[in-house]
Amino acid sequence: MESTTLFLIQLSTNYVIMNNNELQRIQQNAINLLELIEDTSEHFCDENQVSGEQFYVMMKALVDCKLKEFPIDFDELEEEIYD
Repeated sequence: MESTTLFLIQLSTNYVIMNNNELQRIQQNAINLLELIEDTSEHFCDENQVSGEQFYVMMKALVDCKLKEFPIDFDELEEEIYD
């Protein structure tokens, strides 16, 4: 999990200007966020009789919609991540 988090941080356009303390703080925040999402997923799935797969598919759709509100070229970012 930590290597994935660090990889995504390194792809950030701000990575170049971050010092080690900033990177560690962002990495820890990403891990905390992931743990919160996993706890929320478990609770939501249990309460609503939804599978984990359904939860994450819904989350991806919601995140994709939310990200369109920000002025970032996400197609280019995805190409960088998956190339």
